[in-house]
Amino acid sequence: MGTPGVGEYTAKPNLPGLDITKEARLKTSPAGVEALEQKPPVTKSIIGIWDTKMTINGIFFDLYGTLLVYGNMDAAWSDWLNEFHKQLRLHGLTCSIESFAKRCDQFFGKSEPTPRQYNMTVFEQRIHNLCLDLDLNLTPEDITEIANKIASAWQKHILLDAEALDILQILHHSKKLALISNFDHPPHVHSVLNELGLTDFFDSVVISGEVGVKKPDPRIFDSAFVQTGMKPEEVVYVGDTEDYTAAARAAGIVPIVIQRENEGNAFDFSVNKDSSEGKEFTLNVRTITQLSELIGQFV
Repeated sequence: MGTPGVGEYTAKPNLPGLDITKEARLKTSPAGVEALEQKPPVTKSIIGIWDTKMTINGIFFDLYGTLLVYGNMDAAWSDWLNEFHKQLRLHGLTCSIESFAKRCDQFFGKSEPTPRQYNMTVFEQRIHNLCLDLDLNLTPEDITEIANKIASAWQKHILLDAEALDILQILHHSKKLALISNFDHPPHVHSVLNELGLTDFFDSVVISGEVGVKKPDPRIFDSAFVQTGMKPEEVVYVGDTEDYTAAARAAGIVPIVIQRENEGNAFDFSVNKDSSEGKEFTLNVRTITQLSELIGQFV
């Protein structure tokens, strides 16, 4: 990847002071992807909290880390950066990949840009603002094309859970299903859902970049309640972070955590070395390790 004569940024570069971190931060994600603090697998038994007499008529899902499984995210961010650098070089960027990496450090952790121009997504506006800082003059169409390409480069390292299609097919027959995703570039999410054949399973698809609120704000669930006709007390929410399950609980929804083994930081690009320490879930919350466990509980 990259244009002739342009170096590529790798997951473990031989560059002083440069390395893609594995630290998971409370940030917005790659094109806005599910960007709250990543948690490692739980190491102790946690007891479920819902009343077994509850009637569950709806299941709301997180997308990234839940239905989609993170692969090697160090490699994903390397590809994201290399594609980003390549695309901007086509529009006049002259700095090295090393210098560009520093300009992109904590790209999604910076304050959300306001106001947005030209009906851009949050992700597109972030790209636009960086281009202005780099004295690059790109059209809104250029920005959209770059946003789609670098999001796709990152997405290649994230796969659909092997059980997801079968499980969604079964649950769809008897439950209302909704997808609740933090993502700053909604067109990418819709594209992924269509390509993977997931769109038709959901009675509601709520993306933060479209509704203007993000988890952990519990208001992100409001649209799903309206579109599915569900009340909080008849819904469970399946997600992969404690912050997301806390949002569900604040909305009156019973949360379920799916435990994933994630390789690298899924939520933001960083040039700093990993200094994070492992943490356990502190909420008393029901946990599962694979999607098929939902069938025995709710079908």
